[in-house]
Amino acid sequence: MLDYNNLVMKHFWTHKDNAPDGIGYGQFTSGHFVWLLLTVLFTIGIVFFYGHLSIPNKILLRRALGATLIIIDIIKMFIIGFSDVKLSEYLPLELCSFAAYFIVIDSIWFDNSFIKIMLLTLFLPAAIMAVLFPTTSTLPSFNFYTIHQFLYHGLIIAYVMALYVYGEIHLLYPDVWKAILSVLLLAAVIYLIDTKFDRNFMFLRDTYGNPLLEVIWKYTKGGFAYTVGLVCFCIFMIHVFYFFFKLISLLFLH
Repeated sequence: MLDYNNLVMKHFWTHKDNAPDGIGYGQFTSGHFVWLLLTVLFTIGIVFFYGHLSIPNKILLRRALGATLIIIDIIKMFIIGFSDVKLSEYLPLELCSFAAYFIVIDSIWFDNSFIKIMLLTLFLPAAIMAVLFPTTSTLPSFNFYTIHQFLYHGLIIAYVMALYVYGEIHLLYPDVWKAILSVLLLAAVIYLIDTKFDRNFMFLRDTYGNPLLEVIWKYTKGGFAYTVGLVCFCIFMIHVFYFFFKLISLLFLH
């Protein structure tokens, strides 16, 4: 137990770029399942709590969740900045970073159905994939970046599910195509940044070891074909989640 505790404390601040082999919690292991369970319980707790609040307190909670997302990402950037990892490679330009921005906007501007559709059909699936296929699996379970990954994406999942469960997201199919066009535009801009500065924001040029993206890479043989395959997969998943949540809404929430 002492050796394990020493290992945990030694690598609490270790970034995945510097992680030695053999210290990670792994994919679909007991450590991973504990984090998944905590994420589910956290989501249920937020959804239940949100449903019992008055409208002013609901607004306050939504803004608090949005602010928390921004704050913990700033903390992450601050810690990376004081490490030997290149901060420029981990700027908040990932898909779930944009989810946080949209959540902040949504917590202020309540009546925009397009933003809510983006949250439900694009950013929620991205957050779910991030906890199912975490990029921190090569790190210990009790590590700053592991905690950040599950807390950050758990907040996104909890926020969107709270709105969905209580009927605050109205699913309109034309808005799905607005979301898809937005994804295409966003992917094009980020891809230009990636190629210009040799980066991999939004995983558009490399899988970075993500098991799900490895499958896309395998069938597309990498390169620009991988980028196109990833975008097509996102469009497909937007439709899958739209029809899934639409069905749930029709059967149980109305």
